[in-house]
Amino acid sequence: MVTEQPGAFNVDYHLARFHRVSRRYGQAIHHHYQGLMERRRTLGPDHPDTLRSSTGLANSFYAAGYYDEALALFRDTLERRSSALGPEHPDTLRSRGSLGNCCHAMGDYETAAQLHRETLALRERILGADHPSTQASRANLARAEQALAEEREDGS
Repeated sequence: MVTEQPGAFNVDYHLARFHRVSRRYGQAIHHHYQGLMERRRTLGPDHPDTLRSSTGLANSFYAAGYYDEALALFRDTLERRSSALGPEHPDTLRSRGSLGNCCHAMGDYETAAQLHRETLALRERILGADHPSTQASRANLARAEQALAEEREDGS
């Protein structure tokens, strides 16, 4: 049970993450969902902690293979973070990259490539070409472009 104490939010979040990395996706989803609902109620839908909970739930859905649910949450979180934090905030960039990864997993390589292209351009400008997050974006874009090229070859 989640209480309204800030420490309980952290315990709930980390417990859910523990379940996700332990591949107990049902429990992870349950704890992330409970935490998200509590944070929305007490902090509001656009609070950074609420958005962190939304990302956690989306990541658990993604890890469990529930891509439609993950996609909806990743989109919503990206929109909220863009509005609340700005398009260049590190959390917003992570959300854009996560949405790109989800689109890739769903076979929407065109959208994935576009999202990774945008994320890479921002990260190169803000963090520099050698930052680990920039390198991850570069690798994600390469994977999406490769999948898109293969899809186009197969479709010809």
